Amino acid sequence: MKLSAGVLSERNFRLLFFARTISFFGTNLAPIAVAFAVLDLTGSATDVGIAFACWTLAQISTLLVGGVVADRLPRRLVMLSSDSANFVIRAAMGALLVTGHARVWELFVLQALGGAATAFYSPASTGLVPETVPQVVLQKANALMSIARYVAFPLGAAVGGTIVATIGSGYALLVDGATYATSALLLSRIRLTGRARTAAAPNFLRELRDGWQAFTEHTWVWLLTGWISLYFLITYAPFFVLGPYIAKNSLGGATAWAIIVTGEAIGSLAGGIVGLRVRPRRAMASIGALFSVTALQCALLAVHAPALAIGAAALLAGFAFSYGTVIWETALQQVIAPDKLARVSAYNWMGAMAFLPAGYAIAGPVANVIGMSTSLWIGAVWVVITTAIVISVRDVRDFRLKPVLAEEFASAFVAS
Repeated sequence: MKLSAGVLSERNFRLLFFARTISFFGTNLAPIAVAFAVLDLTGSATDVGIAFACWTLAQISTLLVGGVVADRLPRRLVMLSSDSANFVIRAAMGALLVTGHARVWELFVLQALGGAATAFYSPASTGLVPETVPQVVLQKANALMSIARYVAFPLGAAVGGTIVATIGSGYALLVDGATYATSALLLSRIRLTGRARTAAAPNFLRELRDGWQAFTEHTWVWLLTGWISLYFLITYAPFFVLGPYIAKNSLGGATAWAIIVTGEAIGSLAGGIVGLRVRPRRAMASIGALFSVTALQCALLAVHAPALAIGAAALLAGFAFSYGTVIWETALQQVIAPDKLARVSAYNWMGAMAFLPAGYAIAGPVANVIGMSTSLWIGAVWVVITTAIVISVRDVRDFRLKPVLAEEFASAFVAS
């Protein structure tokens, strides 16, 4: 039996895998539908930005609540509730648009509600994976999730664009709602043995504090979370904000940017596939070194290199992101106590995303002042220097994933 097939032979994980795959598909279908819905109503690019900001800011501000809830209640129930709420939200948006009664402020409010609902899903999902597979195959399970995410990205975007172009944004959002309903249905079929939880937690603030202590207990957890947050601000956001402009004006147009984005998607898929089998000896140092390679795409974009060259560099960056995510989630699931895992994941998600909206917002204005090439070079140099500093820290450099013993691996699949 192939390794990946062995992981999918676990019924509960198989249901979770397909639920998240369908959810990923809908997540990548929605942005183009929301963008064109807003443009049809107001014609304002600023309003499109506000709509996306409503989702992102609501999600970030609610993540800690989601982490506490996911550690207190059954995680399957939390995810199911999140999907059910998003089904209602997307169905309402779609119905308003299809019937011609939508107003832009209503879309803003519904976007914010959707972001808040999603904040409960991600921490619960991270915590649920170890409940559905043996620990010895956690990395393989996370790799399959990563593959699903990056296969769903181009498919969701393509289907969303086709529906919007042919029958309209409202119908695309109704389809998105249907993906949430399908995901909820699959999650409802998962059957897990009860896991001990605190029946009556002392109070919400204490749970947050306990989660924070678990988050800061290991240097590599909080240090890499802070580093990736600044990475999104200084390196990631400028590349994706300035890239389309440079492609349009200096590289030949939208086709050039499509080549670059496609390169990233291919690399991301490859990272998930490699994550099925390759287990780095020094986990955090290895993924840190991989991330330093993302400087190459910024440097090539800064000098207006050919699109194919930047696309090749984007492939490496996508690989680093995807493979790094597999190793990171596996490490958290191995090290953090199960009853605190969702809260630690919430702190990680919130920390990683904290500066991303600001990065998108200021990348253009900053580039107008110092120049696009300078902004991109700053991002490239920053990631190389800081990665070297971060992986020199002993707790990062010496961290190792728990070994998978042959006899443990075999026993995990006796039933298969």
